[in-house]
Amino acid sequence: MNPSPLHPTQRPLDIVLRPHATFDTFVSPKDNELVFLLKELQQALAEPRQYFLWGSAQSGKTHLLQAICNHLAPADLRAVFLPMKEFAAQDPNLLNDLQLLDVVCIDDVDCVLGDADWERALFRIINDMWLGNKSLVVSASCKPADLGIRLPDLASRLAGGLVYCLSGLTDEQKRVAIRLHAEARGLEISPEVCSYLLRHYPRELQKLVELIDKLDKYSLALQRKITVPFVRSVLAGI
Repeated sequence: MNPSPLHPTQRPLDIVLRPHATFDTFVSPKDNELVFLLKELQQALAEPRQYFLWGSAQSGKTHLLQAICNHLAPADLRAVFLPMKEFAAQDPNLLNDLQLLDVVCIDDVDCVLGDADWERALFRIINDMWLGNKSLVVSASCKPADLGIRLPDLASRLAGGLVYCLSGLTDEQKRVAIRLHAEARGLEISPEVCSYLLRHYPRELQKLVELIDKLDKYSLALQRKITVPFVRSVLAGI
């Protein structure tokens, strides 16, 4: 069988998704409607959908875009996650032919805005996705009107879909997120451990999730329960 135009040997899009970036481990104070709509992309592929998610760092944008791809994979639907922070120095032509997929998720689009070639490439893929009845989800640190886009048509296109602002998490919501991520890995983490993590470790959720992965690894290797003394010993060795 001949390779498709999106064969990984033809384009550097081999991005490894975090397996626990799912809708079930996403915590947000007020975005349940958004999660519902994103889950429904699987049923809504007969018509084009476009979402623009914006918010500060650690508001869950990357998590949601990866969750979309993880959610669609079992349904044998083709989706791709594009972290623009990693692709900004590459050829914008890597976006060519992505309209052959069902869903394209472009993370941190503001990292390539201001570059004329990237803006033209983004405009083309948005148009191609729309004309092909495909779905597009884009994230950035601020709303479309504040991105300083040079290409007016691109600015109009990005603002043309549904625009959602994601909020940061309170400490209590971070405790819920820690528990959900632990449960997704088959771990039990007590409220005391959650409180200890928030007091003695950086509070950025991504760093906390990375720490949970380390705790999972060490607890399995040492056959230890995750207690405050165990966490203290792990942190001392990091």
